[in-house]
Amino acid sequence: MTPCRRTRSSGDLRSAADMKNRQDVPGSRDAGHENRRDFEFTFNCSMTSAGGRIGSIIEPNVGVPYRWRPCGELLANSTAWFLRLQPETIENDSTSLSDSVQAFPEKFGRTYHAYRAGSYAFPNDTPEQERLELQGECIKRLLDDRLYLAPLSTTRPPRAILDVATGVGDWAIQMGDLFPTSLVIGTDLSPIQPAEVPPNVHFYVEDSTDPWDFPQQFDYIHTRATSGCWAAFETQIAEQAFAALEPGGWFESQEVDGKVCCDDGTLDPNGPLAAWSNDLIVASEKLGRPAILAATLKEVFERVGFVDVQQRIFKMPINGWARDSRLREIGYLWGANVLEGLAGFSYQLFNKAFERTSAQIEVSLINVRQDINNPRIHCYMPAFVVWGRKPYPDEM
Repeated sequence: MTPCRRTRSSGDLRSAADMKNRQDVPGSRDAGHENRRDFEFTFNCSMTSAGGRIGSIIEPNVGVPYRWRPCGELLANSTAWFLRLQPETIENDSTSLSDSVQAFPEKFGRTYHAYRAGSYAFPNDTPEQERLELQGECIKRLLDDRLYLAPLSTTRPPRAILDVATGVGDWAIQMGDLFPTSLVIGTDLSPIQPAEVPPNVHFYVEDSTDPWDFPQQFDYIHTRATSGCWAAFETQIAEQAFAALEPGGWFESQEVDGKVCCDDGTLDPNGPLAAWSNDLIVASEKLGRPAILAATLKEVFERVGFVDVQQRIFKMPINGWARDSRLREIGYLWGANVLEGLAGFSYQLFNKAFERTSAQIEVSLINVRQDINNPRIHCYMPAFVVWGRKPYPDEM
């Protein structure tokens, strides 16, 4: 399959915060392999306990009134809060995607991917594309405006980068800007990426659970927010990533599990939001695409053979209940993300797993939305970032 190439004006999608990923630290990460394709550390990977990590308690803002600045209002004005990429119809001078790939089936008033139809439960229409952009911005802000935590270097940048399940391609595009000499490839079931991208960024319509057949090895492979995508992440993705990496290359997964958690008892375990989260987990398991992935990543990386495996665990607040201003802003955005995605997350899964009608599902979501907008409920979703290095032959 030929990639969709696009040119664009420089700097359109580059934010000042991305420059944090350009910090170089002198000295090789592995002096014993100085002539090989390893990378320098670019920053201290340790996160402070105040940054929303698991094991620390996010202090609530007890003075916040109920429904103060609700997530729905924030979503309506979201252009002021996140870098908005305008998804456009993909048109290519040299390659046209087949009609069958672009003929998105419609169900529940939403459209879904046509290639390998039904293998991914969530929609791909314009509202979902906008939600994916917001989701990516939330994750980046949670990571202190970094696109990655693996020790990549801008002085010796990765030659080839792969973004698996790229979605709207926002992460791949930003990496293409950040590493203009690197080849950046994004793969996805849906051709929903923007029309204008950096000249070093290419997108393929592809099912990543199939055997990978790339003409080159990669120095860095990335997944983000793919819980619910895979029947078997270890064999379908992690093992293939290991095989597709150059020795010394890095694999990183940034994943948020579908489990809604609470540390102080303000979330009713039998209430609407907790019940929805439990239903999501049960339905995804029943249909063979588990929504719980992140907590298993470190063990998967180690079993597959990665070394120097690191894990950072964060708490992604839902709505603006946190006292810390940075986490409060992230919470507003993540609450908006969950609100916007709620119906799309639920329709296919609950219909197939529980045989619920769209009307039944929508009625059940009314109270879920109220819980999401309630800052007296101090809930969050666990986010895990795990990265590991493919060892050199003499390390194996």
